Amino acid sequence: MAFELRHIYKNYGDKNIFTNFCHIFPEARTTAIMGPSGAGKTTLINIILGITWPDHGQVCGLADKRISVVFQEDRLLEHKSGLNNILFVLREPALHVDRALELLGLVGLADDAHKKARDYSGGMRRRLALCRALITDFDILILDEPFKGLDEILKPKVMAMVKEQSRKSTVILVTHDKSEAEFLGSRIIDISPLR
Repeated sequence: MAFELRHIYKNYGDKNIFTNFCHIFPEARTTAIMGPSGAGKTTLINIILGITWPDHGQVCGLADKRISVVFQEDRLLEHKSGLNNILFVLREPALHVDRALELLGLVGLADDAHKKARDYSGGMRRRLALCRALITDFDILILDEPFKGLDEILKPKVMAMVKEQSRKSTVILVTHDKSEAEFLGSRIIDISPLR
């Protein structure tokens, strides 16, 4: 079932971010949110997640949905290994070790599974954050600039992996890169301010 943003208004002081914003996010489809920095892309994600409350309006249809997120920041547990960062989000981690190692292999981190997250490079950290989000059972996958920091060789492979792993889910992608949106087969919402 789709979920919906109804008549969302949001201001930060004198700065207006959203005025009567409405959108239906269709089930099992990818929607890309695009726009310049400061347009409100991450704010919109935070409203969907309940991290930020709109001044007016509501989010409908999420009550029974399982949501997994890759935030703009990696939010890793620095003292834990890559493998344990992934397993940390699960209720019964011991049952999912093989799956976690499989995901790490798919993004080229199999040899780094036991390395501490603090020793990962920027691109490795991003891939680890993706693996952690993908290991959960989710209905909705929210990706806030998930491919930043990936080199030109790795990025297409990681995007293909994400597309395959989330093909039956509702995906919301925040990106500045139209080619990423197109690769994932996204319907694009452009929230650029009106000029």
